[in-house]
Amino acid sequence: MKKVLFIFAAILIMGVTAQKSYAQLSDEEYNYVTMDLRGILNLTMTTNPQVDFTFKTIQEYNLGITRFNATLLEVDATLAWDLFVYASTDNWNQVEAYSTNGNAYLPAEILEIQSSVTSSAPVNCNSFVPLLGLTNSTVAAGVPTAATQFLAGEFGTVSAAGSAFAPGTAANNPTTHKFRIDMRLKPGIPATFPNSTVLLTANGNNEAYAQAGYYYLEVVYSLVEDL
Repeated sequence: MKKVLFIFAAILIMGVTAQKSYAQLSDEEYNYVTMDLRGILNLTMTTNPQVDFTFKTIQEYNLGITRFNATLLEVDATLAWDLFVYASTDNWNQVEAYSTNGNAYLPAEILEIQSSVTSSAPVNCNSFVPLLGLTNSTVAAGVPTAATQFLAGEFGTVSAAGSAFAPGTAANNPTTHKFRIDMRLKPGIPATFPNSTVLLTANGNNEAYAQAGYYYLEVVYSLVEDL
């Protein structure tokens, strides 16, 4: 009889324990996680922003001066992008005149530029070409058109290859995100800048050659999200 009572008590204890395992309490808290992906476009000039050309010999006038790697640009972007270039004015700004004769109105187009990165845009800088002045670049309020000179990508969001450059960093994509810009000026004698697409006689005093003096021109490189 004692043995039966012992077994019954053991079964009863096991049943109570089993019931307790199904009666456990629980609680929950919730954690809301957000993600804010900001688009990043970084254009960095790693060279001196001032490029100097000094013509002081007949040979330099005749042959011109070329500044290879005059400007180095690096692009870091998290989205598709385009890069275009233009002069901020139609003509060079004269700071000082060294002569009383000659034309002081020098169009931006006397400066020739060439990029190390190939662009498939209709207007590009794959070889030495005159830099377009503000009016000829058709850039208005910082917005380009199909007639603007593109270093990368082109105007319009299209599916054609090369219409935009892919996201990436300059460190990991040196052939597409690092730009070496060469610059060239060739005055000739007299200084008519024969490679220019705009004649010196178009404005100013209509003299057919440049006035000796000190000039400067601002070149704008603009990195934008794929247009």
